[in-house]
Amino acid sequence: MRNYFSKAGIISWLVSVPEQKLRFELVDALYNTPKSILAATIAALSVVAITFAMSDDYVYAGIFAGFLAVGIGRAGAIHLYFGSRCDVDDSEATARWERSALVGAWAFACLVGFTGAYTVAVHPDSDIELLVNSCVMGYIAGISSRNASRPIISIGQVSLTAFPFMIALFSRADLVHFVLATFIGILYLSIIVICRSVFDNIVSRHIAFRRIESIARRDTLTNLWNRTALIELLEKRLAGLADRGEIVALIMIDLDHFKDINDTFGHQTGDIVLKEVGDRIKSVARPGDEVARIGGDEFVAMVVGADEEQARTTAERIFATFSNPFVVGISRHFCGASIGYAVAPKDGSTTEELFRNADLALYEAKQAGRAHIVRHTVAITERYDRRVQLEHDLQFALQNGEMELVYQPIVDPRSGRAICCEALLRWHHPNLGDISPMEFVPLAEATGLIVPIGAWVVATACTEATHWPKDISVAVNLSAVQFRRGADLVATVVGTLAQTGLAARRLELEITESVLIEDSSSALMILEQLRGHGIGISLDDFGTGFASLAYLNDFPFSKIKIDRKFSQGIDTSPRTGAIIGGIAKTTRDLHIELVAEGVETENQLERMRRFGINAMQGFLFCRPLPAHELRQVISAPIPSDAAKHNVIKAGPAIARPRKAAS
Repeated sequence: MRNYFSKAGIISWLVSVPEQKLRFELVDALYNTPKSILAATIAALSVVAITFAMSDDYVYAGIFAGFLAVGIGRAGAIHLYFGSRCDVDDSEATARWERSALVGAWAFACLVGFTGAYTVAVHPDSDIELLVNSCVMGYIAGISSRNASRPIISIGQVSLTAFPFMIALFSRADLVHFVLATFIGILYLSIIVICRSVFDNIVSRHIAFRRIESIARRDTLTNLWNRTALIELLEKRLAGLADRGEIVALIMIDLDHFKDINDTFGHQTGDIVLKEVGDRIKSVARPGDEVARIGGDEFVAMVVGADEEQARTTAERIFATFSNPFVVGISRHFCGASIGYAVAPKDGSTTEELFRNADLALYEAKQAGRAHIVRHTVAITERYDRRVQLEHDLQFALQNGEMELVYQPIVDPRSGRAICCEALLRWHHPNLGDISPMEFVPLAEATGLIVPIGAWVVATACTEATHWPKDISVAVNLSAVQFRRGADLVATVVGTLAQTGLAARRLELEITESVLIEDSSSALMILEQLRGHGIGISLDDFGTGFASLAYLNDFPFSKIKIDRKFSQGIDTSPRTGAIIGGIAKTTRDLHIELVAEGVETENQLERMRRFGINAMQGFLFCRPLPAHELRQVISAPIPSDAAKHNVIKAGPAIARPRKAAS
């Protein structure tokens, strides 16, 4: 009990100001019980009115007027409180409303105490005294239950009520009133204990809830805000943004090659790196900026400023922090970052828009080769929206009959006869027109739609080839995604040949080096299975990218196709001619057929023939044609002059579109 009633402890407790959020909640609770205030006022007015009627004492009329005035004042304060915009962070407004509640409560308590003391002194041993004493004691006891959460109000109320009443009771100097005064004194001390216990319990519960809330809003590893908390903070900042004339930038940071650190050195090392990343970002953030970790290796900084330059400057400062290695023990780890950011209100006025656009900018930074800073633009959104639309429409392109195969012959220039025709996929979109294979094939690969589309291409090409002369084969491009399906690919191809009746020797499957790079051992096994069925295998675009002569030794290719860049450069570069000559000699010695792609001029044709290349493909002979036109063209020799005529009709030569992987 000593702790409860020590002078310093009581004063400190009474004048203590809780944390702002708790204080706001306690003050709000005072105004959210208008019914109890109304009931107390009506009860006080009723008792005083009855007392006046019983005594004809006009002092009670004055007390009645006092209760009525206090009641009207407290009702007005409640009305104003609910009509105001109560901000939980406005400490001055909270203190002002608290003082208003305190004055009203204390005024009411003074009237109750005065009424009790006056009645004991002026109307002793009467029914009036009995009525008033009962009401005063009930009021004193009720204080502990209503305002116990705000000690300075409740203790003030009970003091202003009990002290005048106790003095009047002690002044009567008889046993009954002495006992009653003593009881009220004990009740007074009990109320102090109750109020302090209730208040301490509220504070401790609030602290516990805030701790839990903090844990729920913080990333456990870095102690930064998590996604939920960041969204709440962002929504508050975006509210009324235009009125304040500010900008809010959302900077998204994604670590480059962090997975390599995690996989090579373990998750413990990865966690240390993530913590330091958070510390580095916080070190360059300005006061008022917020930093969060919203994913495994994805961080976000929210920047509030006067102009967009501040956002760019902060993004560059964050980017610069990754120039130094992350030191873990005796190891040094280099980990870069890709950064994309969007600025409100220009790039969106809602949380969803800002997150979406910042994420699109981040994706653009990654696509640009990582270690870039990209600011969101309208063009980025337009590209994304188009990609989403194409991904959606691509799912129904086959069943809607929007896909078509065109064929470009590979010609033996000695006879002009077509020896093979390459199947090329085209997509005629009903609303967007013709979509380039360079655009839709990567989408098909990313979504896995390349598998059913590829199966359709193989089946359609094989079916069409059955209408050609038997010495003309058909070439179909395969994707690395199809190779990942292993045995399914072999079964699909073999099953298609059986269903269409096309001889296996008349089918050639073209692959690029990407198939070999991903998993060379699995690719070799699949290629050998296909070759085992008599199917030809061609290596397309040879001489570019990571093309290696080792492929010619390790894989069972029946044909090599020189990339069109070499055909285009043979007119002007002696080095190109030397390279083509070397490739031609190597393939001859290995008994591998060599095809020159992109042949468009007579000079290119003549130069290729000098190297002993007797298979040509390009606009000089024929552009890609629909199946019904192709049948007429390949039924006879295709002279280069005829091809030139086709080029003139089709317009100037253009870069060959990306081939369809099937």
